[in-house]
Amino acid sequence: MTGNSHAEESSIFPEDSVLWRIGREHVLLLGGPAAAILQIAHPEVALGVARHSNFRQDSMTRLRHTLEAVYTVTFAPRREVEAMAAHVRAIHARVRGDSPQPYSAFSPEAQMWVLATLMQTSIEMYERFVEPVSLPDRNAYFRNMRVFGTYFGLAADFGPQNWTEFSGYYNKMLQSDLLGSLPISRELARHVAYPQRPLYTRFLWPISGFSAREYLPSPLREKLNLGQTPFSRLAAKFALTTLPLLLPWLPRQMRFAARYNAAARALGR
Repeated sequence: MTGNSHAEESSIFPEDSVLWRIGREHVLLLGGPAAAILQIAHPEVALGVARHSNFRQDSMTRLRHTLEAVYTVTFAPRREVEAMAAHVRAIHARVRGDSPQPYSAFSPEAQMWVLATLMQTSIEMYERFVEPVSLPDRNAYFRNMRVFGTYFGLAADFGPQNWTEFSGYYNKMLQSDLLGSLPISRELARHVAYPQRPLYTRFLWPISGFSAREYLPSPLREKLNLGQTPFSRLAAKFALTTLPLLLPWLPRQMRFAARYNAAARALGR
């Protein structure tokens, strides 16, 4: 195998990276609804989703595509990553407009926020259900994710450059008037928490609803009318009590993402 061929078959990130260790955990998906709502709370993201997708009719498709993109960049061979990134760029090139305000899928501010939601939610879920993450590991994870972001068009030198700066940026965004400022964000948030179509997605309401209400941070969850309920508190308590005990006993096919398991097998692990 030539050097170029080997590089094409290798993943972007090494097998001992913090990104692999954290990103392989299926339990991170519990934060998926909250992360999706955080993203569409940003006006540019909300307008792009509402006007350039069939999100209202099939909210799960966008969530599935997002997940596929995340797992591909994290674990797949470089040639697959490059192909996926080109496909995403082609789709995003059509996502732009001027009303009621300018928006673009290539807006660095919007892209930084989308990446931020993935980072913060993943760390929160990992620490909640798996184990604490040290500051050095947070910084290593942050550096990995900034490389990750470049495959979606976000320059690595835009925005915060370490975890401490990132935490300040994230908290400032949560307290700002920007997030949730458009009514369309509240509408889309309900479609994430309580998807209507396809009809089978309504069976997910107990999970998606409690996740959105419990893992969406204040004051945004109140602004989007997704405050906590007795059921959401009980479900969150049950998950926190049982999952940390259950995860170590799960077979890797259940505990870890399929993309990770495939990449690990290719490496003989």
